[in-house]
Amino acid sequence: MKYNRIVIALVFSLFALWSSAQTVQFGVRGGSNISGESRHKYSADVSNSTDYRMGFNAGGMVNLKLSEKFDVEADVLYSMQGFKQDIHTTIEDIYDNIEVQTVTSHYLNIPIVAKYYVVDGLYVECGPQVGFLLGRTNNKKDWSIADPYEYSKSKKVDFGIVAGLGYAINDNFFIDARYSIGFTGTSKIYDGGKNRNIQVSIGYLFGG
Repeated sequence: MKYNRIVIALVFSLFALWSSAQTVQFGVRGGSNISGESRHKYSADVSNSTDYRMGFNAGGMVNLKLSEKFDVEADVLYSMQGFKQDIHTTIEDIYDNIEVQTVTSHYLNIPIVAKYYVVDGLYVECGPQVGFLLGRTNNKKDWSIADPYEYSKSKKVDFGIVAGLGYAINDNFFIDARYSIGFTGTSKIYDGGKNRNIQVSIGYLFGG
């Protein structure tokens, strides 16, 4: 219920800003992700920290121009995230090998950011983000310690914050880089597991 109230409040805020916007533009955007998770070690068989992995993002957006200096942008993005980590495989309880486990998380992310134009074209942006987990897999399906990464044992909603820097090439094309941090955690059965994601995207706004 707490999460539902937050989402409803964000939607109503967006519609309130829409009614006062000078210009409304719809668009598309997409690009690359470099994602990971910041978490506590939960097993002697895994490494203390995780490594980043590559993914991608793509989706639609709406940009509300409120003044010469301020915009508000809302996106609906598919985002491939996850992480890599070292795991120890065993034979007769002796660590004999280290393999790399890759966990893939599929999210529908909805960031809503305020954009401030520092100079012509160059802007900074920041705002909340809610992510809905669509699926979660790992490449070590026969490894019992991998159970925490199953979809059924993962949290389905991730609230966080996103901040970034962008440049509007003209009224239609733009490029930006964002860093997002999840606050909710990804697993139901161990502590930690918070999403971290670097996103570099290009986009196109229709009209203008």
